[in-house]
Amino acid sequence: MRINVETSVGLIVLLSIGLFVYMGLHVGAFRFDRGNYNKYTMIFADISGLSRKADVKIAGVKVGWVEDIRLLANKNLEVEADVMILKECHLYADAYAIARQEGLLGSKYVELIPGDPLLQQLQAGSLIRKPSIKPVAIDELLQQFQTIASNVAEVTESFKQAVGGAQGAHLVKESFDNLHVTMKNMASFSESLERSMVRNEGNIDTLLRVGTDIHHVIEKLDHHILPTMQDSMTTITSAIDRDFNRIASKIESTGEAFEDASVQARDGLRSISSVAQKIDEGKGLLGKLINEDETYKDLRVAIQGFKNYLTKIDRMQIVFDSHFETMHRPAENYEFEDSKGFFNIRIHPNEDHFYVVQIATSQKGYKTQDEQFWVYRDPVTRNPINIDDRKELPQVRDTILNQFSQENTVFTRNSMRLGLQFGKIIKNAAFRLGLFEGSAGLAVDIDLPFNNNNFRWVTSLEAFDLNGWNRIDDRRPHLKWYNSMFVLRNAYITFGADDFVSKRNASAFIGGGIRFGDDDIKYLLSSLSGAGGAGSMFPSR
Repeated sequence: MRINVETSVGLIVLLSIGLFVYMGLHVGAFRFDRGNYNKYTMIFADISGLSRKADVKIAGVKVGWVEDIRLLANKNLEVEADVMILKECHLYADAYAIARQEGLLGSKYVELIPGDPLLQQLQAGSLIRKPSIKPVAIDELLQQFQTIASNVAEVTESFKQAVGGAQGAHLVKESFDNLHVTMKNMASFSESLERSMVRNEGNIDTLLRVGTDIHHVIEKLDHHILPTMQDSMTTITSAIDRDFNRIASKIESTGEAFEDASVQARDGLRSISSVAQKIDEGKGLLGKLINEDETYKDLRVAIQGFKNYLTKIDRMQIVFDSHFETMHRPAENYEFEDSKGFFNIRIHPNEDHFYVVQIATSQKGYKTQDEQFWVYRDPVTRNPINIDDRKELPQVRDTILNQFSQENTVFTRNSMRLGLQFGKIIKNAAFRLGLFEGSAGLAVDIDLPFNNNNFRWVTSLEAFDLNGWNRIDDRRPHLKWYNSMFVLRNAYITFGADDFVSKRNASAFIGGGIRFGDDDIKYLLSSLSGAGGAGSMFPSR
């Protein structure tokens, strides 16, 4: 079968497109599995040729790639790199990275050290704060090798100039001639020494006779000088005998002092023995701790409980959240649109439970209400007047009519309310129960599943003030629906409908907020302290 030109061109185009798609998938230009990876950010002082799409490896195994590289406009001119890592590869608080090269001429890649598993695990999108190790650049090594080679060449050139040419050869020859003469002189000195020993053999015999004379001197010392020294020692002994009584009295006083010290030591040993006996009998804290297993177990349980408590405190996470809401319609009993502000402290003792401490403010304000009662008495008898008897008392009818009790309702503008809530997390939903803007209620938060690390949407529904106490002539519960869209890691936009089932207070709203975790606060404080330390290096004028 013969294929025409148009069919051949079409096949070539399809083959080219297929080859282009294959090469794009092979080199990583197109990724359809990004949902299996987590994004992390790390800081390098020098990337030394590292480029986008470079491999990221752990222990030599590829686990991701370099997504983006940016130069930070700070005084250190650091480089910030975004990397994509497989979700099953966990990173910890002390993780760091090294820019390496495969061989001398190979490609650059990132060697990632995951860190200590006993430390806190990093969440997706976290910044790896531990400084990365600066790589050794091949250019710098070559420059150092070039410097060393230059130094060796200079030394070789100097040696060549010193011994090179006819003059240098003459100097070398003279050095060897001098060495030969020196060896001859040493041989001549040895022969002279031998001849001197032969000639002075008689002198050596004289030295031996001097030894005999020394023996005679020793004999004289034994027979004359030593007896004299013995007489002197006898005289000294007599003097010691005369002073012996005085020395004995001092020795006796010293012995009495030693005896008193021994008595005190004996009493101290008795006290120690008594304490040891009490401990052995199980008396006192030490005795119970040593002899009773229950006391030891209780103390061990207490210590273990204290360690568990410290572990829980270390695992506790705190989130600080602040946002505002601007209403679209004027509020009930208020000629302007209401505006609310919220500050929440969210405490997570573990992954499943949390507590929320809330401060809420409102321009419209919140209602306070009291009721006053009057008791009217007869002017003469001072007896209480029943409200049903006012027709029989025309003189006070106008006074007591519709005034037996009075309710006062006050709205305080720009006021504040407190909230305290307990929450439970189940998969992607969180349920809350407690005080909302000063009223009892409940709520549910749902984290919508978007497979995107740069975007998050949380929708919430709250129900509080269930009898409508904060409104006028409206006993419907306060229902609120709002959404939080995280366009950044710590910033979000909020919108929804507030009190949407009420008669006169329903309104849509929009606003924004920021959220920081305790790790972000610690990092911010450390950055501020570092900036303060750097600023202190420059003297003020």
